[in-house]
Amino acid sequence: MVYMLTTMSALIFCVVMYLMMKVMIDRSGFGISLIKIFGYRTGEIRKLYLNSNFGIVAVGALICIPLSKIVMDSLYPLMVSNIASGMNLYFPPILYIGLYVSILLLYAVINFFLVRRLNKITPAEVLKNRE
Repeated sequence: MVYMLTTMSALIFCVVMYLMMKVMIDRSGFGISLIKIFGYRTGEIRKLYLNSNFGIVAVGALICIPLSKIVMDSLYPLMVSNIASGMNLYFPPILYIGLYVSILLLYAVINFFLVRRLNKITPAEVLKNRE
């Protein structure tokens, strides 16, 4: 059950991150196509639109992983107070590093798929959205 919970939470993280960044790209489609008309390359557009979120994800994961562990350590005994069992709640430091690295790797994979979406935006978007 714990493995299923971990797997499903990672899947939900991937879906939410992908959809959030996809919506950001879709809303900026006019600006991206205008930037392409001015001659910017895909790498420069990626730096402007996609890589700006990397810092937020990296700092957020760095803060939230230990914070969530502290919160869960304080809440878990209250949730199972009617069960007489003992459970080791210790996480080795390598597990924190592994979680952090896996979040950054998932972000890189999602970023890869969104770069393909950036390539699909054409300069003709500017002409379509003219008023």
